[in-house]
Amino acid sequence: MLTISGLQIEQYMAIFMFASMRVFGLFLTTPLFAFRALPMQFRLLVALSFAAYMMPVISSELIPNPGSITFLASVIELCIGAFMGFVIRVGFMVIDIAAEVLSFQAGFSFASTAFRDPALDSGLVGQFLGLTAIALAFSLNIHLVLIEIILSSFKTIPVGVWPDAWSSKGVLELIAASFRLGLILSMPILLVYMMFNLTQAFLGRTSPQMNLFSVGFAVSIPLAFLVIFMILPDLKIVLERSLENPLQLIRQGVETPNAR
Repeated sequence: MLTISGLQIEQYMAIFMFASMRVFGLFLTTPLFAFRALPMQFRLLVALSFAAYMMPVISSELIPNPGSITFLASVIELCIGAFMGFVIRVGFMVIDIAAEVLSFQAGFSFASTAFRDPALDSGLVGQFLGLTAIALAFSLNIHLVLIEIILSSFKTIPVGVWPDAWSSKGVLELIAASFRLGLILSMPILLVYMMFNLTQAFLGRTSPQMNLFSVGFAVSIPLAFLVIFMILPDLKIVLERSLENPLQLIRQGVETPNAR
């Protein structure tokens, strides 16, 4: 007859709890899983399913004694998964910067110059480019890479321990690199609209009777679709470059878990 002691039951429950919290933290912040169309109940169900799948693989040496488990260890486990998703979100910031610049230049975000609501998106252009970037990330199997990394992290990162490789300096360098790449992607947008504004200024000097305000909006909006048509072929390459550094930072913490 198979007998299971109370200590073994506590050990299994601790493994299940910590595994589900780490996966759930990833699903809370990763753009590929955290969009509004994916219900929170479904994300929780998937996190619990992955935790049940990983229970036979996780070594009991990485799990502390159930009697010594603290609330801080549970919070750290949730933060480990959330940090992975946040780093990927920083990589997607490249697309957000280009979308914000294009929305402002084309006039889609004209109302935000007078009143800025942080709860609202950057407009139709931002939503379109954001959804396109998420679709490209799925085509590049980024979601499978993240799931593989977080499942392999249970074999290297002990429970309740934060890796030293995930420092604030690395995050700041990652944000600076993403912002720089976003400005590079915005260069064609700024160049096209600078030429358009110079043309408007020239027409304003030669034909003062022309209402350039109404003419400018009528031309700047179709011009935005032309700019999108220009940057779409290179969007996949830009997304690959923007996600290289985040994935490298995540792998450094998983593969070299010198933790404190």
